[in-house]
Amino acid sequence: MKRIRFRRRWMGPKHGVARGVSVYGSPGFDTPERLEELIGSCERLRNWSLERGLALNDDPESLSLLDHRLDSWNADPSHHGKIDLSNEVGAYLGNVIVKHIDGSQWKVWPNGHPVIQLRAGKDLDVTAIANERINHSGTSLESFYSMLQL
Repeated sequence: MKRIRFRRRWMGPKHGVARGVSVYGSPGFDTPERLEELIGSCERLRNWSLERGLALNDDPESLSLLDHRLDSWNADPSHHGKIDLSNEVGAYLGNVIVKHIDGSQWKVWPNGHPVIQLRAGKDLDVTAIANERINHSGTSLESFYSMLQL
């Protein structure tokens, strides 16, 4: 009996199933400008924050105000299971980074997952960062953005 060998390949975050958000399209959809247009609207988050008295304007200062709104949202158990803001918050954080940190841009991994690529070539999975912040009391959006400024 011949033994068949196979190698198990770990897909990793770039090649496995996209988490939360994925972007696909015809040729040219993945240019940084087009991605900013596709991902940048964050309409659900902008409407949600307007209902709570906060107009999001893609400024770094708005991250602190959004953090406070997210804390009160998390404290209210009535929303659990009804709405998930982590994808929208990740896109908003990405927009702030792209607009205010030189050399950063949207990029799509091979699996369709959008990330921010910094000038140094490092990829930031802003959806995972927002998910950690919202669901596991991770680093605040404002603190994360401040770390990038260093």
